Amino acid sequence: MKKLLLLFIGLIILFSHKPENMESKSIDESELQVLKEIVLADTIPTVYYKTTVSDLNQPLSRHLFYLYDFDICRAIMNVDNVKLEEEERLYIVDRFTTMESENINKLIREPKNYTLKQRKGDHWYVISLPVVFRDGKYALYYSKGAYSGQFVLMENIDGSWQDVCYYPVWQE
Repeated sequence: MKKLLLLFIGLIILFSHKPENMESKSIDESELQVLKEIVLADTIPTVYYKTTVSDLNQPLSRHLFYLYDFDICRAIMNVDNVKLEEEERLYIVDRFTTMESENINKLIREPKNYTLKQRKGDHWYVISLPVVFRDGKYALYYSKGAYSGQFVLMENIDGSWQDVCYYPVWQE
């Protein structure tokens, strides 16, 4: 009985301990500001209250990892300023890897009750936490709705976050 108890405790410790490089990272102030602007951009609440960390039964970081050139803005004429270096791409992949699902209403207290509690119909979407990079100039987040999933690149223009372009991952 004693050996069984020790084995059980050992398994609990083993499965509850994450490797140091896989520790979740808390959202910082710049990421929180981007999240707030994403959620409050709609006049009708359409954002589901829980963030997502996966889609198509895969973690979001996997979708990013395979975008070697990360040409997320191929529709923009001047893509040089948004092409990512390998170090930046790895940072973003790592940030998406360490994300956890969060309750948006607990992260953003004001205004209250502005996100959807249930995903009914077709007019809703779920977002990931945003990743801010290049010294607060750009942010990237994942958005999925009833019929598609995409990464959205945002740019901080005069203190306001604007959508720049989208990279679809899937679409029905």
